[in-house]
Amino acid sequence: MEQLIGAQIRNVLEKRGMTVTEFAKRINKSRENAYSIFSRKTIDTGLLKLISEVLSHDFFKQFSTEYMTLLTTYEHTLKEIEMLRDYNQLLRKEQ
Repeated sequence: MEQLIGAQIRNVLEKRGMTVTEFAKRINKSRENAYSIFSRKTIDTGLLKLISEVLSHDFFKQFSTEYMTLLTTYEHTLKEIEMLRDYNQLLRKEQ
C-alpha cells in the first residue's frame, strides 16, 4: 500500500536526522504546522518543492516514477484487452 505524502516526508526527515523544529524553521512554518504536514494525503506543489529542497529529496521524481509505472501497467492492460477482443472475434468467425 502506498504511503501518504506526509508520512514519506517524515521518513525522509528522520533519515536526515533533522529535528521537527529545524524543519519547521527552514520551511517557514510553525512546529504545529510541520506536524500537520506529516498526516497529509496531499500537499501543495510549492510547499512540496520547498520541502524537497530543504530535505535534499526529490519527492516529485518519486511520484512521477510511481505514475509512470501505473501508466505503463495501464497501457499494457489495454493492449491485452484489445488482443483478447481480436482473439474473441476470430473464435466467433470460426463457429
